[in-house]
Amino acid sequence: MATSVDRQGSVVSVPKQVDHEQRRRALAEAVFSVIGTRGFEAVSLRDVAEQAGVSMGAVQHYFASKSEMLLFALAHMRARVLDRLQIAISRLTEPTRRERIRAVLRVMLPVDEPGRQEACVNIAFFSAATITPAYADLLRQGYARILAVSQAELRAAADAGETTEGIDPDREAAALYFLTQGLVGPILIGLFTPEDALALVDHHLDRIFG
Repeated sequence: MATSVDRQGSVVSVPKQVDHEQRRRALAEAVFSVIGTRGFEAVSLRDVAEQAGVSMGAVQHYFASKSEMLLFALAHMRARVLDRLQIAISRLTEPTRRERIRAVLRVMLPVDEPGRQEACVNIAFFSAATITPAYADLLRQGYARILAVSQAELRAAADAGETTEGIDPDREAAALYFLTQGLVGPILIGLFTPEDALALVDHHLDRIFG
């Protein structure tokens, strides 16, 4: 309980304001932690409650079922990635279009701890999406949004004469994006180092931008 002073100067107790959306996001983060350490099948309301350090009833207050909780977690993952993309670009000083595109692609790779966790969670949801249409819908929306941004950037670069002559912006954006997705697994299992993967991305960016 918080305290306040009424008009007569007396100290009174007032209910503490609860940020329900923040609580839901915290539980989604707990879902990610469970998936990252124990796998998708280990996720349950009880496991998430334990990971988050709250009661089972607290989780059920926000999510009526495991399915509802996982759908929210997947939507939160998309928002979390977009936030990291914006932060990465904001840290660049007067970036070129090539630098902005590289920053986006780097965030999509598991080259740091947030990226590794997101990659593990994404792979888990992809497996589940083959039999759960609701997961597939959210994943398609996320892919389509990021791909559209990449294509718009490359079209603008081509219009400005920044790309190699004859480059098809839409196809090259798709090739770059799905190259990045294809590198996720090899990085996670140690076949490629993050540096190896980024060098391959740079190689393709050099070919596009000349």
